Amino acid sequence: MANTDILKALAAQRKVSSARQHLLLCTAGKCASQEQANESWDYLKRRIRELNLLDVDSGVYRSKVDCLRICRQGPIMLSYPDGTWYHSCTPEVIEKILQEHVLNGNQVDDYSFATTNL
Repeated sequence: MANTDILKALAAQRKVSSARQHLLLCTAGKCASQEQANESWDYLKRRIRELNLLDVDSGVYRSKVDCLRICRQGPIMLSYPDGTWYHSCTPEVIEKILQEHVLNGNQVDDYSFATTNL
């Protein structure tokens, strides 16, 4: 199997082409303590799985990123493709974002601070 065939098979298995959203969470430990960043990341991974949003059609991708260049009030999370930026992403805030934004399509105004207009 050619290298691109392996990638295509993995992408199909992970339902990359049909993902509706990608959540990027800063875990560098600059905008929040490393302990807080790790706790938030572990929570996000677990809840996406529990909500049956992982590797399914119209699912949600999540990625741990080193830095989103907003080194204040973190952990910082970016929702793509809508471009909504969130601050203070503790497990409690992440749950609110998952319930209101991811599942119901409503931006969580209390924690959003910018929108990327791409």
